[in-house]
Amino acid sequence: MLIEFRVANFRSIREEQVLSLVASRADKDLSESLIKADYPGMANTDYLRGAALYGHNASGKTNLLLAFEFLADLVKNSAVGLMPGEATGAEPFKLDDSSSAEPCRFEVSFIASGVRYLFGAAVTSERVVEEFLVSYPKGLPQKWYRRTYDPNTRAYAWDKPSSFFRADESLRPKVRENSLFLSVGPQFNDSQLTPVFQWFNNHVRFLKLSCDSALHPLYTAKRLSSGKGTRGIMNLLRSADIAIIEAVVSERDVDLIGLREQLPPKVFADLTNDANKKISLEVALSHQAGDHPPVQLNFAKEESAGTRRYFALAGPWMDILENGVLVFIDEIETSLHPLLVKELVRLIQDPAANPKGAQIIFTTHSPTLLDTNLLRRDQIWFTEKTEEGTTRLYPLTDYQPRKGEAISKGYLAGRYGGVPFIPEGLKI
Repeated sequence: MLIEFRVANFRSIREEQVLSLVASRADKDLSESLIKADYPGMANTDYLRGAALYGHNASGKTNLLLAFEFLADLVKNSAVGLMPGEATGAEPFKLDDSSSAEPCRFEVSFIASGVRYLFGAAVTSERVVEEFLVSYPKGLPQKWYRRTYDPNTRAYAWDKPSSFFRADESLRPKVRENSLFLSVGPQFNDSQLTPVFQWFNNHVRFLKLSCDSALHPLYTAKRLSSGKGTRGIMNLLRSADIAIIEAVVSERDVDLIGLREQLPPKVFADLTNDANKKISLEVALSHQAGDHPPVQLNFAKEESAGTRRYFALAGPWMDILENGVLVFIDEIETSLHPLLVKELVRLIQDPAANPKGAQIIFTTHSPTLLDTNLLRRDQIWFTEKTEEGTTRLYPLTDYQPRKGEAISKGYLAGRYGGVPFIPEGLKI
């Protein structure tokens, strides 16, 4: 479970920005949708099931998601996915000389296997310049490790760890300058670092629904073909008012070469361990109008873009709910009706549909979702681009909106910021 994420000097984000999923005690709305858990040191604290990010184009909404994705990818892959000397991929703020020479900084507070952790890293394109991990198993901090790069000695200094941290010091020389210790330790079966690594690896997802991205239907098709979660997927399809009564998955040779970039790594690995392997899945959706017999439509040629997108999303959505994961979604409303998106978000908010506490962070422009019967006021966030070209992230609660205030109307009127300023309209 995500508690808080901090990022500074990444792409359009220069000054530190903070996204918190700690519920506001002042907001009493939708209390039944909160995640209620009693962790040591966090008594009387409830947590949000997600947050919606609003902001005009190029204000930095997507960059916040990309920041978390970069950190998660570094945790999962820097030990085995980066060659010695290979660039880390860090992208500092480039519009001033001082920031472009400084590292990107990330800090995330989360719960993994019932324990609270604080993990942070500072990264340049060449190396990790700082990395630390703090554990709070009983509420008090245990500094498990901290490594910092000394440019004078061109070596890393390691702080003395807590006596509770038992990692073998022989692992330290195995950590390259472009990799994280949190990525290396689990490769050698470190029992304390592995649960933290697995949180990033198994409990964090990224779905890209923007117009220039591809969400492939193969994952949903595979779940239907295997019978895994079929009832939930079909309920999602049938209840969406798109006249689907059945989904038929049949065999057809499909070459997976070229699909690796379209599919999330976990999904691709689940489909096959061989990039050249042929799989045999073809989807046909049956529709019925009135009393006429059902008709199968060709998925690729005859189904609408919205139907194809919704079908592709149904399988991952069931995975999110079944496994209680943290998911980041860019432009959630792309090719989907806003009322359909509203109902998908409502499933995340519903403790009966989401008993394992899945969380969703999504970007959107849809004012339809600014409904206090769907989202609490502390779940709504905005991004703005400053005059210096930097991103500022802030919650709706900064404006102290009244209970029952028409949030959607106020947003479109520019009351909370986060909308484009075009005083004289577009010109040609």
